[in-house]
Amino acid sequence: MTNWPDTFSFKGFEIDEPAREARLRYALGDRYAFTERLVFDRDLPAISSPLRAPFEAALEMLWLAAGVSYYKISVPRVIRVEGAALAQDQRTFLQNLYVDGLGEFGVRNGVNVAERINFLDAVCAPGKPRGASSGPLPRKSAVLVGGGKDSLVSVEMLRAGGEPMTLFAVNPKKPILECAAASGLPFVQVRRYLDPLLFELNEKGALNGHVPITAIVSFIAVAAAFVEGYDTVVLSNERSADQGNLVVDGREINHQYSKTTGAERDIAAQIATHVHTSLNYFSLLRPLSEAHIAQLMARVDRYDHAFTSCNRSFQINPRSEPKRWCGDCPKCRFSFLVLAGAMGRPRIEAIFGKNMLDDPAQLAGYEELVGLSGHKPWECVGEIAECGAAMLRLAEHDEWRDCAVIAALAPRLRALMPNPDAVWRDLLTPSPDHRLPERYERMLHDFV
Repeated sequence: MTNWPDTFSFKGFEIDEPAREARLRYALGDRYAFTERLVFDRDLPAISSPLRAPFEAALEMLWLAAGVSYYKISVPRVIRVEGAALAQDQRTFLQNLYVDGLGEFGVRNGVNVAERINFLDAVCAPGKPRGASSGPLPRKSAVLVGGGKDSLVSVEMLRAGGEPMTLFAVNPKKPILECAAASGLPFVQVRRYLDPLLFELNEKGALNGHVPITAIVSFIAVAAAFVEGYDTVVLSNERSADQGNLVVDGREINHQYSKTTGAERDIAAQIATHVHTSLNYFSLLRPLSEAHIAQLMARVDRYDHAFTSCNRSFQINPRSEPKRWCGDCPKCRFSFLVLAGAMGRPRIEAIFGKNMLDDPAQLAGYEELVGLSGHKPWECVGEIAECGAAMLRLAEHDEWRDCAVIAALAPRLRALMPNPDAVWRDLLTPSPDHRLPERYERMLHDFV
């Protein structure tokens, strides 16, 4: 981190109505200036519109959250917020978002982010922090879709409940567009353009790594609520996301931090306090485990040709057209494992184009997933016990028990998990720890 400026400044944001564009500005010392652009599908709220104030408030929250992509270049000790006054709760929120959201980044780059990040003492613009707007919003749910099984289960759950909805995505790639088309539902998008200088600096040795992307996308969806017209932002984060990857210096590090129950509550509180009191924000699948969601996904086949959970399908700058499922990453391994028992062998092999559980090359990866080596992979995968229980259930079925991975790992797992059926029953029992409004809780109950 030597030779990099040690001051990061939030310079402000601006709205270009004719271009339907918002621009978020940042600076690293006096040397580097960044402008991130958001382009919306519809005309932005006019200055005279009652939706203008909450739109600007949402953009302010987005601007503060999205700065993490540029801040991580050198993790400066000095933070300046030149374009906004911050309340104490906002400072605390940003402190947690940056420290915990960059937890994995810090471990992998050898940086103590908790020791360097300090929003609590950041110099901010004078004035009064923004308060929340109020008043009715159109009843409609915007479902954030990422092309994977979780958001598609949310879509089908809301469809079964008769909920008016639109699908929402940021920079949708081919799998998202194909899933949206298969759903037959309205679809809206926002295009996000990171400053090209960021990629140039990455090539020159800037620190790089995982950021709390779910929080960033969430605030983009919140801003779009006042452009597209909806009162609810629906995520599809499951309870399994709460399990971290490892503990470092007494602090749990979680690749999925911004998908956790705690982060969801914090973001919802910021929206209610500083954006709009009538805008709902929650994860519809929070009571469910990944294993349970896989069982629900198996009920519908309209997305079999389109969905994927493989991150390689969503690379920002791929050198070539990626496969829908790479067949050699933690997310492919996990998805195959939990969907196999729900879908059966012919269907899951048709989706993936192979049997991952009969591939000896995947053995080491599956050892990590089920907790027999290393730690939980740095990916959005299920709990270790969840993976173990899923594998032991497959080991009881004739069509799976002789597959190379299961034959090798099931005997070792049984010694560590003497009662997998009890674990499985718990996985298929919805948790009461969630923030679902009553009508959505009824929809989940009826669908499950």
